Amino acid sequence: MSGLRFPIAVIFGLLLNGLMFYVLYTLTTVTSTVEVKQATRIEFSRLRRDTDTATRREEKVEREPPPPTPEVPKIASAAGDIGKAAVTLAPKIDTKGALQGVKLSAGSDRDIVPLVRINPEYPQRALTRGIEGYVTVQFTITETGSVADAVVVDASPKGMFEEAALKAIARWRYNPKVEDGKPVVRKGVQNMLRFQLEN
Repeated sequence: MSGLRFPIAVIFGLLLNGLMFYVLYTLTTVTSTVEVKQATRIEFSRLRRDTDTATRREEKVEREPPPPTPEVPKIASAAGDIGKAAVTLAPKIDTKGALQGVKLSAGSDRDIVPLVRINPEYPQRALTRGIEGYVTVQFTITETGSVADAVVVDASPKGMFEEAALKAIARWRYNPKVEDGKPVVRKGVQNMLRFQLEN
């Protein structure tokens, strides 16, 4: 029985292939009558009328000549007349008491002068809570004008603004104090920084 399977499968395969080729042949050889109609020809033509072109000439505007410049009168003078007409006035200045009470030295004495003051940054914690306050800082100004030994003397509220105030004051710059023409250290300088919110 098993020996008949192969020849039967070959026969069925050939029949199936033949049937498929026949179907394909009939599908491809279908003839149909198509009526051919002559297409009507449509002509598109646009008539463009020539427009009359008129040449336009700009009329030249005649400009009036500018008025003549008036002659500048000449002043005739003799060489000796100028010296006689001019009067020389020499001011008299009394310099005897001008420098009384002024000490002349290598440089004048002066106190500290602020040059650069940087505002502190408002702490984010205080900003979100709407807290205001102040910090009083005491520091020393060196001979070069920089800030040293900054210490918080008073603050309200405590622990909120001190760090921001110290960071800002550390970046401040001064013209140092001058004594006898030389810059000196200025100790015990106090400054209050207020932290206020804008309304």
